[in-house]
Amino acid sequence: MITANASFFDAWAGPGCNNVLERYSACGCTNVRASQHGGYSFVYQGQTAAAYNTANCRGVAHTRFSRSVQDCSGFGWNSFFIQC
Repeated sequence: MITANASFFDAWAGPGCNNVLERYSACGCTNVRASQHGGYSFVYQGQTAAAYNTANCRGVAHTRFSRSVQDCSGFGWNSFFIQC
């Protein structure tokens, strides 16, 4: 597993961007734990990313990231791909 030196995706258990935080920074596809859908932030530092509603980054990406963003209202993505 290669870890991105910059961009990463943080997911909180919630509600909102509170409680348990899990950081996803590996290059390629990573499944987001079912318990980590309270809120998120993506910190862009050179690597773009995409979020998928399905596990294992299958199908078409739901959302693509090319800048930093945060949303504390919850999300439904089940996997996340960091392009390295």
